[in-house]
Amino acid sequence: MNRDVFDIVIKNGKIFDGTGNPWFRANIGIKNGIISKITRKEDIKAERVIDARGKAVMPGIVDLHTHTDFSITWNNRAKNRLRQGITTDVVGNCGLSSYGFKRGFEGKISGWLSSMAGKHIEVDWNTLAQWRRKLESIGIGNNIVPFIGFGTVRRSVMGDEGEGGERNEPEEHELDEMRTLVEEAMREGAFGLTTGLEYAPQRNAYTEEIISLAKVASSYGGCYMSHIRSEDDFLIEAVEEFIRICLEADIPGCISHHKACNPRVWGKSKETLRRINEARNRGLEIICDTYPWLYVAVRNVGLFFLKPGDSIEAKRDDILRSMKNEEEWMKLKNDAKMRYEEERKWIEETREKLKRRGTPGRIPWDPTTYYIIVYSKRFPELEGRNFTEAAKMLGIEDPWDAMRRLYLADEGTTCVAMGSMDEEDLIEILKAPFTAVSTDASAEDEPRSLHPRGYGTYPLLFERYVRDKAVLSLEEAVRKITSLPAGFLGLEDRGLIREGFWADLVVFDPSMIENRATYTEPTSYPIGISHVLVNGELAVDNGEFTESLSGRVLIHR
Repeated sequence: MNRDVFDIVIKNGKIFDGTGNPWFRANIGIKNGIISKITRKEDIKAERVIDARGKAVMPGIVDLHTHTDFSITWNNRAKNRLRQGITTDVVGNCGLSSYGFKRGFEGKISGWLSSMAGKHIEVDWNTLAQWRRKLESIGIGNNIVPFIGFGTVRRSVMGDEGEGGERNEPEEHELDEMRTLVEEAMREGAFGLTTGLEYAPQRNAYTEEIISLAKVASSYGGCYMSHIRSEDDFLIEAVEEFIRICLEADIPGCISHHKACNPRVWGKSKETLRRINEARNRGLEIICDTYPWLYVAVRNVGLFFLKPGDSIEAKRDDILRSMKNEEEWMKLKNDAKMRYEEERKWIEETREKLKRRGTPGRIPWDPTTYYIIVYSKRFPELEGRNFTEAAKMLGIEDPWDAMRRLYLADEGTTCVAMGSMDEEDLIEILKAPFTAVSTDASAEDEPRSLHPRGYGTYPLLFERYVRDKAVLSLEEAVRKITSLPAGFLGLEDRGLIREGFWADLVVFDPSMIENRATYTEPTSYPIGISHVLVNGELAVDNGEFTESLSGRVLIHR
């Protein structure tokens, strides 16, 4: 007879162990945060027994692409993450980390965090080690895997736009400083380097600069993850640049939120996947992640009329007031047009500079054609259209005046999505065996998100692409969000249901799991997930938060 008494036992569940193998039925015994026993025997005892009959049990989700480091200090319970089953967040993505910067840059980071939080956030750290100690002091709801962000490093050394950040090449001493910051972060436990090459000032960097820093991460056994240079017109060239960086730096790589993001490049996913597969066949360890949403980001239309540093919450009433006055509206509109025109010229000039060095560029995002209306209370028939199309339908000559018409009619609630994908491309990317699934979102304890992926990504994956469309088997979908990302990161004791692994576990009903978040109601929690364990402690119990703070900042060794 088994005399072990476990802390928690999960009984009678179908075990989807993360390998992609067919499910099996077993009981799981958890002791001191560890999966201590996996058995079919019924005499397994515990202080707390969870009956998972009729449900599935899978490893906790490892989300490869998040921005939780920019919200965790005031959203440390990570409620929206845990309700989806996310037990590990990878942070520092798109070249943006809230740590790993040169001293003196704390004020800039504080400004970013405070703008997001809507209140002042004091930044009393600059290194990864200091940031980790900060999180350990407040406690966190799920695990954190930190990367060092190229953009944060470059900004803190070279300055922002107009302060040196617009330069394509650093001075040699600046490059040395950047290498030192990356090395310091790697020594302190970072898992690798990230870039966001569509964003300033990273988009100005030549490929050679990135390779130089990626080599530092590689020397410590790290990985490289990239929001590549272009996801639209120069998509193929951007994928080739990514492959070149991985090859020359000798580093495993992941293309972040991989997509063909513009009707002009719909259908090109087959070509990008072919090139990734060819690189893998040559021995390069390259994967990608994606999310199951067809729009990139959602924003309030008022953001087009804000000056840098302003928030829509603070300025919405001012924008509406100016729109009602013809003279003030003309100034508001012309200022917005001028900002876009200046950015367009600058992007095109920079693209030519990059092109001469063999580095791909990007195109400017025209507010009147690139953004799609996803919410208009007064004009729902215009949803799915851009403002150029909306203007024609409304009989208005200037698309900017169509923006005004909608924004006033909707009392400042009109929302647009930037970037659009074709579902056939998404399905092609999802089916690739080297594709993980991510959220590109951050931790929230109070509803704030403008995009539903922050609340419903993984339930949507199971609901639409496993249950409804049968694009993936349940076993394969689980593998893509557990052992695939964990293996890429080198997490040796997470991502699988296996004895000796940490008990990051999710209990859910495959027939009932459902996303409830939409573009118009983006902060609705999903249904169908009953229990979530982080390091052996219940974070979600019968669908309710326990307020447990059992997460840890994981360190690369």
